[in-house]
Amino acid sequence: MTTLEPDDLKDLERLLQDPVWRLCHLYEVKDARTGRMVAFRPSREQREIIEAVHVRGERNILILKARQLGMSTVINLILADEAIWSAGYQGSIVDQTQGDATLKLRHKVKAAFDSMPELLREMFEVCKANDSEFAVKMRGKANDQTSTIFGGMNARGGTNQGLHISEWGPIQHKDPVRSEEIMTGALPSAKEGTVFIETTWMGGKRGHLWNLTERAMTTRPEDMTDADFHLYFFPWWLDGSYTLTGNVEQLDEETRAYFVQAEKQTCHAFTDGQRLWYYKVALPKGLARFAEFPTTLPECFMAPVPGAIWSKFIDKAKAEGRVIDFPWDRSAHVWTSWDLGSPKNTRTVYFQFIGREIHLIDHDTGLDLEPAARVSHMISKGYNYGGHYFPHDAAAQEKSGKNFEQQMREAGLEGIRIVPRCREIWAGINHAAELLPRMVFHKTRCAKLLESLECYHTKEERTSGHQTSVPVHDWSSHDADAFRMLAEAILNGMAKGQAEVIREFRPAHARQKTARAGRYQR
Repeated sequence: MTTLEPDDLKDLERLLQDPVWRLCHLYEVKDARTGRMVAFRPSREQREIIEAVHVRGERNILILKARQLGMSTVINLILADEAIWSAGYQGSIVDQTQGDATLKLRHKVKAAFDSMPELLREMFEVCKANDSEFAVKMRGKANDQTSTIFGGMNARGGTNQGLHISEWGPIQHKDPVRSEEIMTGALPSAKEGTVFIETTWMGGKRGHLWNLTERAMTTRPEDMTDADFHLYFFPWWLDGSYTLTGNVEQLDEETRAYFVQAEKQTCHAFTDGQRLWYYKVALPKGLARFAEFPTTLPECFMAPVPGAIWSKFIDKAKAEGRVIDFPWDRSAHVWTSWDLGSPKNTRTVYFQFIGREIHLIDHDTGLDLEPAARVSHMISKGYNYGGHYFPHDAAAQEKSGKNFEQQMREAGLEGIRIVPRCREIWAGINHAAELLPRMVFHKTRCAKLLESLECYHTKEERTSGHQTSVPVHDWSSHDADAFRMLAEAILNGMAKGQAEVIREFRPAHARQKTARAGRYQR
């Protein structure tokens, strides 16, 4: 428990008006190495966040970071301090699980209150302290409002003066529905308050969090508004504990070259101990080190996508020079495959059969077009269309009384073919994986398609005691489903006239059974 020195008492009332002083002198935190409560003395990085809020008045703060840099600790201390000293304050902690949020309430928020000097702590009454709520008010003031901090998987309703969203990166990747709730529910609840987002990265350069991050990276200082996020990046080498004592001569040439480039990018002189630590601890994690221990900001986004289905095939295509800008073949038909949704979520993949290869030459995404305008858009490309593979739901009747197939035919699109619904989605996924080694992608026109295919991933679900891998329905799945229609059309023998490709890729009967049985064996 912290104590106040006699000299402090002379000017205590004035000092207690200063939140920066309070945060640097009143509280204790649990030491990560010993497990003991110690006086909180902010690191340079933690001090940066305190001053961002209480000196520079920043209201939206986005922190990308390496592991174990104390960002969660300082954010929760800021929330706790505000709740204690600002009557009627409401804050919320949103975390990956209820258990994670509870730990922050117990071991950071309530622990901060309990660690205050006794003469200050006795001024307050704890009204509630459980797994999802900590409430406190000042004693002796009948009209004084209670301050509350909630903790859970979603933000409480009402108005939050403070909001801490922890690990939105993993949440966005694993649970797109919750990510949507954070975007449309949690953030608006704190539109007049202070928002902290601190996270490691996961899941590629798309989604709610990426949109916020990209805007934060590209908005010029003179263009910043209260709606914009201030971006902070804290790499692993800022933590003094990430160092080892030993013989640095054992580093291989590749690691030495890495640090030559890293020093140019960061303007930081890495010590021998830091280099050895990276070689022994971070490097063995493979590409996962970019998520846990990024050296530069761009490295955050280089982390592999957990559960990725097709990413290794895309990586191989890039390595083999099959992701390039090339002219489409004007002597060959162009075919399309589709995924249907709202106009903006309807996706189209354009491809050609060229000898033993499939060339993916174009891609439509985010087009808010009705059928007539969409057909006009397609005709304007100048392609010689051979046919169009629609998913089975194109034949489903809509409120207008017509289905999407009928609307597109009436708009002038010819050669529509409905791909029968596969009983098992993995049949199409697996066959797409078999086709990928023969595919060539137009680097520019298919850039967003490639991002989606790289990030399309599974999650593990347990039903009736069995654990299965299930494709996640998120921003990447619309493009992935349009791509899968290409594979399912071939799987169903609908790409007639493309003899060389069909001969190469038509699966044997036994392989079809394997495809229907489960996931592609990566």
